[in-house]
Amino acid sequence: MQNSLNSAGLFLINTLFDLYLIILMARVILAWAHADYYSPLTQIIVRLTKPLVDPLRRFIPTYNKIEFSTLLIIVILEVLKFFLIGLLLIGLPSNVLGLFILAFSDVIKIFLNTFFYAILIQAILSWIQPYSPVIPMLSQLTSPIMRPIKRIVPPVGGFDISPIPAMIILQLLIILLVGPLQNMGMRVAFG
Repeated sequence: MQNSLNSAGLFLINTLFDLYLIILMARVILAWAHADYYSPLTQIIVRLTKPLVDPLRRFIPTYNKIEFSTLLIIVILEVLKFFLIGLLLIGLPSNVLGLFILAFSDVIKIFLNTFFYAILIQAILSWIQPYSPVIPMLSQLTSPIMRPIKRIVPPVGGFDISPIPAMIILQLLIILLVGPLQNMGMRVAFG
């Protein structure tokens, strides 16, 4: 019974934190990519993140198109998430630095996964509903990744295959960067 409760708690912690962290990361990426602020999807993201971000924006301004206040909230929520997961599975962490390493690795993972899923959704929508009102916002969201790849990978037979190498590169980066950082963070945090 205890194992089922731990599994349920772990599932809830991961799911709830990750959903909100993806929304926060989408906000960071949309600001960085200069997305249309008045797009309905952008407005939803801004409204969902406003209660946490706006108070900090008064003290931590956006610089060079990067919302540092939102990034700080992401890091704080990541540390809290790993603290709760550690309490549930292992116990109190022996070193807080490990929690920050775990948080940093998960920020990278969420950053890359946000691009991955946005590219995937954009590709699927371009096939089944090419005039969807979501396509322009997804295009703005994925442009930092897709623009350079589209220069290198030309269309083949009239089909844009650039999402395939983009998604492969993103998954490789997750494997090469996130896995080792998470292992190091676990060793440092929980000995």
